[in-house]
Amino acid sequence: MADYSQLFEPLELGPIQLTNRVVMSGHHMGLSDGQGGIGARLHAYMVARARGGAAMVGLESSPVHPSSVKGVRPHLFDDALVPGLTALAEEVHAAGSRLSVILWHGGHNMTHLGAGPAWAPSAVPSAQFAELPKAMTPEDIEDLIAAYAAATRRCRTAGLDAVEIQTSSDYLLGSFLNPLFNRRTDAYGGSLENRMRLIVQVAEAVRAEASTAMAVGVRTSIAHNVPGDADGYGEANSLAAMQVLVDRRLVDYVSLITGSHFALADLMPTMTAAAAHLSEAAARFRVALGVPIFVAGSVRTPDEAVAVIKEGCADVVALARPWIADPNWLRKIHDGDAGAITPCVSCNQACTFAQRNIGPATCVVNPRAGREFEQPRAKRVAANKVLTVVGGGPAGLEAARRAADRGFRVTLYEAGSQLGGAMRQAGEAPHRAPLLRAIDWWAETLSRLDVRVVCNTPISADELPRDTKTIWAIGADSAQSAVWRRRPQLIDGIPGTKALPHGRAVLAGTVAVTGRVLIVDEENGWPTLSLAETLAADPAVASVTVATQVSHPALPELLFSVEADEVMRRLNEVGVVVRGGALVKAIDRNQVVLTSGAVLGPFDAIVLSTGTLARPVPAGALAIGDCLAPRGFWAATDDAMRLVDSL
Repeated sequence: MADYSQLFEPLELGPIQLTNRVVMSGHHMGLSDGQGGIGARLHAYMVARARGGAAMVGLESSPVHPSSVKGVRPHLFDDALVPGLTALAEEVHAAGSRLSVILWHGGHNMTHLGAGPAWAPSAVPSAQFAELPKAMTPEDIEDLIAAYAAATRRCRTAGLDAVEIQTSSDYLLGSFLNPLFNRRTDAYGGSLENRMRLIVQVAEAVRAEASTAMAVGVRTSIAHNVPGDADGYGEANSLAAMQVLVDRRLVDYVSLITGSHFALADLMPTMTAAAAHLSEAAARFRVALGVPIFVAGSVRTPDEAVAVIKEGCADVVALARPWIADPNWLRKIHDGDAGAITPCVSCNQACTFAQRNIGPATCVVNPRAGREFEQPRAKRVAANKVLTVVGGGPAGLEAARRAADRGFRVTLYEAGSQLGGAMRQAGEAPHRAPLLRAIDWWAETLSRLDVRVVCNTPISADELPRDTKTIWAIGADSAQSAVWRRRPQLIDGIPGTKALPHGRAVLAGTVAVTGRVLIVDEENGWPTLSLAETLAADPAVASVTVATQVSHPALPELLFSVEADEVMRRLNEVGVVVRGGALVKAIDRNQVVLTSGAVLGPFDAIVLSTGTLARPVPAGALAIGDCLAPRGFWAATDDAMRLVDSL
């Protein structure tokens, strides 16, 4: 077994001590009460991670000033927050952990629709909103410094252990650091000393209010990575800025991430990011600054975490998404059960996509995340209760796992030779292999729970056991349902497509295509993109063209999961041609006729990426996942949790 002892070494952090070297970094989940308070949902979420072994649990970035109200976040500018924050601190402490919060102002990454004009050092819009922000006046700056002090005072009153000043990304303080965003000609712009002036004044105010009761940290970006600005704000600039704070003894630790809203995939790394990819830079900060260094960034597994500490890259590993996936991440390592950790696959679906588009956030592989209070764990059942699960995709796997964990004697039948269903198809496509880790974890967990797994065994309706409950999770069939989004009158699909293969059959290996291939994209997102990347990697395929009705097939979902730019760059690199704004009217032999009248082709093969339809559910069976309604992996595991909890 690997030696994880270094993860459990204590660390002095200014006036406080951490019991180990793993903390839960603040990640916006949208779990607070919607009125600026903590609320039961966020309280339960935080306490679960404290009980799970984190040395310190971090509340998400929380606004210190009314000009930065955005989404569902705790309002550090309001005294009404203090009672709920106090109750949270008390229960976190009772669990043996520490509580911190990120002192945040969103700067130009705001909209006037939330709280009036956005504030910024200069009138430079963000990559997120097209609005021009208000360049802060001297009076605004004084007001802001006072707000940071007042927020810190509330945190101290509530009994928090640490506050972390947010200077990362192009949030307000981070924008002051970067000359691209800070074009001021007064005492707050120009030289490093001037650009640091506000950050120093904020840190002085925070340090004074924290006194000896709380540690003070600073979170910063190693680089902003603004496209086309290769020589812009980077490691040397960031290190020089942090050196100012350290030399003045204003901070007890420095917490490192990277990126900005101009490079969202760096802020929230996708599954293609290298493991612990900020470690080498963190090591340089650690040597130069001489204060404890926290580092985040694609550290997903215990082995990756211990390597960061063992190799001297950082003093503390700050995890966000792995704690969402498993609230007992460190407790399982402590108990010698690291292999049972629910894996984060960095899919950015339910944690990032949800809070940016729907909210509140949760997790594809752990749909209970964020619902610890709302959906308490169901009780164990009698030992003789039997359950049959038909279908070994994520819905069936999660249902079998949860049922067996409650004490059901479970048999799972899978028609194919391998578990995973559509998730395995996705994971076997280029750049999506981390999805397979979740399938492996489910399989290993089912084995530990003594679930009987029977592959290569299709089950028909008349074969269902009559004396037990059956969960039906056999997924969906390829169809042209996505065509009906814009053209419901095409009941039988696009004319001329009846004999054409569907992309899911190509991904499954049951259909092969060669030569010049066109993909008719109506559904957008990963089904089309995985198909395009799979075909582009096939030496038998000469070229790949995607005809899509939007500007490119990553829209809109991959914008919210911060993957769109990265994927479209990959498609361009491998020569995939994307014909945006191309709505297919009909297929005429080996050519495609668009609604505009244009004709594409000829092609050697035309493949449909046009959606799915639910498969029939036998009477008496309990349907979950795509055979209930095709919605993807997130819905599949959520269905499984809700159903099994109700049994």
